[in-house]
Amino acid sequence: MIRSIVGSSLKFQFLVITVAVALMVFGVTQFRRMPVDVLPEFSPPFVEIQTEALGLSAEEVEQMITVPMEQDLLAGVAWLDVIRSESVPGLSSVLVYFEPGTDLYRARQMVTERMSQAAVGLPHVSKPPTMIQPLSSQSRFMIVGLSSQELSLIEMSVLAHWTIAPQLMGVPGVAHVAIWGNRDRQLQVQVDPEQLQEAGITLDQVVATTGNALWVSPLSFLEASTPGTGGFIDTPNQRLNVWHVLPISSADDLARVPVEGTSLLLGDVAEVVEDHPLLIGDALINESPNLLLVIEKLPGVNTLEVTRDVEAELAALQPGMPGILFDATLFRPATFIEMALANIGRTLVLAALLVALVLGVFLYGWRTALVSLVAIVVSLFAALFVLYLRGETLNSMVLAGLVIALGLVIDDAIVDVERITQRLRQNSQQGSLRSAPAVILEAAGETRNAIFFATLITLLAILPVFFVEGVNGGLFRPLAVSYVLAVLAAMVVALTITPALSMVFLSKANLEIRESPVVSRLQGGYERNLTKAVSSPALANIAIVVLALAAIVAVPFLRQGKAVPTFQDPYLMVRFEGAPGTSNSEMNRIVSRVSGELRSISGVSNVGAHVGRAVFGDQVVNVNSSELWVSIDPKADYDATVAAIQDVVNGYPGLDREVRTYTQQTLNQAQTGPSHDITVRLYGEEHAVLRAEAEKMRQTLAGVSGVADPRVILPVDEPTVEIEVDLDSAQRYGVKPGDVRRSAAILLSGMHAGSLFEEQKILGVVVWSTPETRHSLSDIRNLLIDTPGGGHVRLDEVADVRVVASPTVIKREAVSAYLDIGFNVEGRSVSAVASDVNAAIKNFAFPLEYHAEVVNDYKTRQAAQQGILIAGIVAVFGIFLLLQAAFRSWRLALVALVTLPAALAGGLMADLLGNGGAISLGLLAGCLTVAGIALRNIIMLFSHYQYLEEHGGEDFGPALVVRGARERLSPTLMTALATGLALLPFVLFGNIPGHEIVRPIAMVTIGGLVTSTWLNLFAMPALYLRFGASREADLGFQRADFPAVAADD
Repeated sequence: MIRSIVGSSLKFQFLVITVAVALMVFGVTQFRRMPVDVLPEFSPPFVEIQTEALGLSAEEVEQMITVPMEQDLLAGVAWLDVIRSESVPGLSSVLVYFEPGTDLYRARQMVTERMSQAAVGLPHVSKPPTMIQPLSSQSRFMIVGLSSQELSLIEMSVLAHWTIAPQLMGVPGVAHVAIWGNRDRQLQVQVDPEQLQEAGITLDQVVATTGNALWVSPLSFLEASTPGTGGFIDTPNQRLNVWHVLPISSADDLARVPVEGTSLLLGDVAEVVEDHPLLIGDALINESPNLLLVIEKLPGVNTLEVTRDVEAELAALQPGMPGILFDATLFRPATFIEMALANIGRTLVLAALLVALVLGVFLYGWRTALVSLVAIVVSLFAALFVLYLRGETLNSMVLAGLVIALGLVIDDAIVDVERITQRLRQNSQQGSLRSAPAVILEAAGETRNAIFFATLITLLAILPVFFVEGVNGGLFRPLAVSYVLAVLAAMVVALTITPALSMVFLSKANLEIRESPVVSRLQGGYERNLTKAVSSPALANIAIVVLALAAIVAVPFLRQGKAVPTFQDPYLMVRFEGAPGTSNSEMNRIVSRVSGELRSISGVSNVGAHVGRAVFGDQVVNVNSSELWVSIDPKADYDATVAAIQDVVNGYPGLDREVRTYTQQTLNQAQTGPSHDITVRLYGEEHAVLRAEAEKMRQTLAGVSGVADPRVILPVDEPTVEIEVDLDSAQRYGVKPGDVRRSAAILLSGMHAGSLFEEQKILGVVVWSTPETRHSLSDIRNLLIDTPGGGHVRLDEVADVRVVASPTVIKREAVSAYLDIGFNVEGRSVSAVASDVNAAIKNFAFPLEYHAEVVNDYKTRQAAQQGILIAGIVAVFGIFLLLQAAFRSWRLALVALVTLPAALAGGLMADLLGNGGAISLGLLAGCLTVAGIALRNIIMLFSHYQYLEEHGGEDFGPALVVRGARERLSPTLMTALATGLALLPFVLFGNIPGHEIVRPIAMVTIGGLVTSTWLNLFAMPALYLRFGASREADLGFQRADFPAVAADD
């Protein structure tokens, strides 16, 4: 089969080359359109539903919104994996996770059908539940600051809400625009209960007057809830529509409306003003309150393209908003991507020149070097083209996969071209007895069996990566896919394009194919040294043992590192979290002060910040949380600037603080899970009962052997004003608990009475109390509540008003609240302790509707580890079988496998010296690269020995070993030097943007190439001489029956 493929390629050589050129042109064209991002999409399929309920506590949000949403609407939705939720003051966030592989848009359709029932299933205490747009794993791609010296914050908010954000939402790829610091313009009817009492006006009269003064009101008990239509009239000649024009457009107009049932005007009994609602978050630029637009993108969107489109849209909006300054430099990941692409492009150009130099020196001709370079480039672009067709983004993981495969791609191109050149040279020296196509066919097929096995082995080595699950699986699977595609593309190119190009460029009768003098000189010296090594195999054996011991000794010095290295991102995110209950103004003061200090650091070009959250934003937090976005000048010393920023942040010890890049933040959020060895999750509904049972469970677990320091992980509490009506007192005044709540809600939180519609904008109208009325706890206690008889009673006369501790956030999973009991394991295996813990849970006496279980994270992690281990064992066993099939010798297969640690010794040492011994993607990927090249070289060497025995007229012995190794010297050195020099610029240019992932891989690979190449050149020939004499037929084994591809014509 292989022979027929090569023969067809030679027969239709120009067609093959034409197709290859077309593929290259089309591939390059599509490559430029390939979406670019830092990381692949790694989030599982999920849908988020947010419900805004300003004024509700976390417990009220849970009871009134989250629980009905989970239990009545979302439980049992198709393809459901798990439901998780967070209830914070004023917001419910429900995350519906689906089974891996579920089509996200079909899942959203299922959720949409359930959400259609929300209108009748939820109490009217909030805005309607909203399903958030699907977001990329790294959703934020731009933060734009809005500031103005001419416009107020309310005026800017109106423009941002009704003009700027909708325009940006129209840009293809934009999923959402969240406005931090938004101050919605409202007409507020602010009442003072004391003033209402003096005027003999009730709060209900003010609400009814305000709502009925408008065309439309959402309050169903008012006439304005059914405003009717204008209608039309028919005259003898025409139909005339009737249109009512609302005469109210300002606070002064609304103040002139008469209070129902009295002769007083609304402005006589209340202050009618234009203002904004209470803030759930804020934004600061240059230490002053302003607005921030946090722009998020859809999954799979090209970050560079959507960023430039948004910038173009902002430029188009700017002339119509002369009073507003747009600042798009606060956070722009496209800047990092552009820097990375520029650095990678420069590095690849230098790498290509170095590879071309190696090929030119060893192959000694521009034609042979050209054929090899074209084969390498076509293989890589073919892999990228398939990735483009799969809808993948061009990201750091895809690049890492191609780098890992680079050595194999180079080797595939070099082996064939070198063998074809060698056979053509021999044919020329023999007087051109055979035709060029026949020589090329034989040479191309001569090594294909061995390369076929080598390719299968390298593919099998990557198998465990496909069994990695969760976030890491989403991260590393594109790496494995790009690696596999590059290796397969190299094999296809070697069978088709390389023979066709060789036929065109290398088969001319008048072409003198000369041997490189460098190769001749190297072969002479190598033959002398190898003869000594073969005659004294003990030295080679000692060297192998020393290298293997070095690899084994290096292992204990390795430490757990980050799966993904820290990127040299010019944008840092500084997170501050104050004590629960910290006010918005206090957080603004702290953030403003920190911002000023950060701006004074040399190397910091800009600082913006947001506090709390935004409507439908990606933060489920309270106003005690804040984030600062620090822009670092690309010309500054990155490490020194980051250290200075960290020093400033460390100067605020009273706050929880953290400095990291946005990429680190998204990875940490996605990988968030229990921090203990084992976590037991206790499920139930009543929080007080949960706490009591969790403490009992903790005491039970403390008695399990191996359990160390079990702790109940309690939610953080914050001070909350609790109002509880005294029924006896309320009965004396004739008020009901609901009356008290509704009156207090209007005075403390405000009631939306209706809306004004003007200039394509909607203006809310709210009945509220004056700020002085709700300034302190005493003010709340003194609030006047209307009584049925027209009188008033103070709130503290009918209710107990007190400050209590309440949770800042209530988390739920699997449609139930929960508390975690976490502990570490000492003195026993985790699995043994987990078994005893499960037995203790089984024997625990739970109250009705309560239960506990070991969380799925441990079970999933254990199952994933077992899956990876099994896949690894299968891969190693499969590699061993493939080696036996390639060599037709169990002993040689065992030799190749056992000597592999010695080949990796250089890589481990390089990691210790260059990367501090971190067990990271760089180490694992570099070792995979070295192992692939080492096994490939061993297979090619041993197979060549066997070929010389069967077809080259050599008998087994030292002469065979020396000759075969001498003929394999050139391709072995070319592969090692070309791969090493191709990766060397990544090391020399340092840890700059774009090199963060490739540089550690390059260091480990270069170090490993040193030891693996020495092993292949000197140790493996001696080992073949020692173990290669065995014949499997003598041991009762049969040779693998594979089609011969090296038969003579």
